[in-house]
Amino acid sequence: MAKAIKSFWDKAVKLYKSGAEDPSKDTYEDTKSPSYAAYAACGGFALLIFVVYYLVAFVFCNDEGLQDLKAHAFFAEEFYMKKDLMLQAWLRVPYCMWHIIVKALSSRCGFPLFDAASFTFAWFGVLSFAVTAWFIYALTKHYTRKNTLLFSAAGSLILSFVGPLSCWWFGDAYAGSFSPNPLHNPTHMAVKSFGFLVLMAGMDIIRRYHDEKTIFFKKEKNLYLYFGIFLFLSAVTKPTFMYMLLPAGFIVVLADLVTGLIRKNGMADKVGNAVWKLAVASLPSIAYLLVEYFAFYYWGEATNDSAVIITRPLTVWHFYTVDVPTAVLLGMCFPIYMFITHPGYFFKTLEGKLALVCYVVGTAEFTFLAESGNRMDAANFSWCMMAGMGVFFAVAVVRLILTTLSAKKTKAHIANVMAGWFLALLHVYSLLSYYHILDDIL
Repeated sequence: MAKAIKSFWDKAVKLYKSGAEDPSKDTYEDTKSPSYAAYAACGGFALLIFVVYYLVAFVFCNDEGLQDLKAHAFFAEEFYMKKDLMLQAWLRVPYCMWHIIVKALSSRCGFPLFDAASFTFAWFGVLSFAVTAWFIYALTKHYTRKNTLLFSAAGSLILSFVGPLSCWWFGDAYAGSFSPNPLHNPTHMAVKSFGFLVLMAGMDIIRRYHDEKTIFFKKEKNLYLYFGIFLFLSAVTKPTFMYMLLPAGFIVVLADLVTGLIRKNGMADKVGNAVWKLAVASLPSIAYLLVEYFAFYYWGEATNDSAVIITRPLTVWHFYTVDVPTAVLLGMCFPIYMFITHPGYFFKTLEGKLALVCYVVGTAEFTFLAESGNRMDAANFSWCMMAGMGVFFAVAVVRLILTTLSAKKTKAHIANVMAGWFLALLHVYSLLSYYHILDDIL
């Protein structure tokens, strides 16, 4: 028994050490995919996302019940240019970028309301696909030095459709599992692209104070400007990604600051210089967020009983399930698998640490926070968790592509790659079946 335990421990340590190695030190196979094939695939994937998203949104808008997408379309119709009427509409939904675009298409371009809503929803899906493909491509190319555009586009396509595993036999637990892609909610789907842009700018800022080259943005002097602009756009579109990302980023930066103070290697001064610049870049977004909070909870007509944010551990999650661990597993099976098989990557690399912290922070916000009154069952803090899920899924896909392209071709490696792609595609199948896309479209 002791020998078996020691053998298992040795294998676990070897797995951790292997996953903890700098991915750029690994050897990778050349993808040998011509650029024009990758460009054509990107265009085809974007078209597929546009068509599917458009048809899904159009079905939701024309459903007899009042779905989220349909309700937001009606909100958009209320955004008139007259000051008083627009103020009333803004007080009801202060996160209004999606609504303003829908209103512009409807009133200025002659789109019928539901067509405008579906068209806007679909284009935000394409924008999210493009940004996520850029995120994956920049990271994988940084490590492999290879042309990974085709793999990156395929990974982004997968991320556009991942959902919780379709395991109906788990009963209530399945209803409590969440997804990075709630296709019924247009504002969450719209903010994903801006949230990832903030994340990318923030990662480059962190890399700079570590004296490393940027990955996503080459104009380093504009990094804080990019961060501030994208953060403001995310706040105007939907603030929940910002609710998750700012605390998560603060934790990572704080850890660097503490490490620098302990080691006394000059890192603390660099981190402090970055912190005050990040604070200045965040001020417009934080100011809008405060105004938005009071508009939504105190001034607007939609407040009903003047709901406020309160602490209610697991209360809202238990509206959906009594078995929270199973619900988490169903929604996060693929990234959890990648974490278990590559723990060192998630503890050692910047993107891995951010993915973990983003998911933990978002999940903690949904677990412990709620809104009072009849707004509690809206589960609005679940959007923070789903934003964190999106980051974790994206980084897990990056790790899967790196593992796939690795020159190591042992039986265990091949089995690991096959299992990873199987689970990732199983999440895709689950979302397609959950929204009946296979039935209604194909």
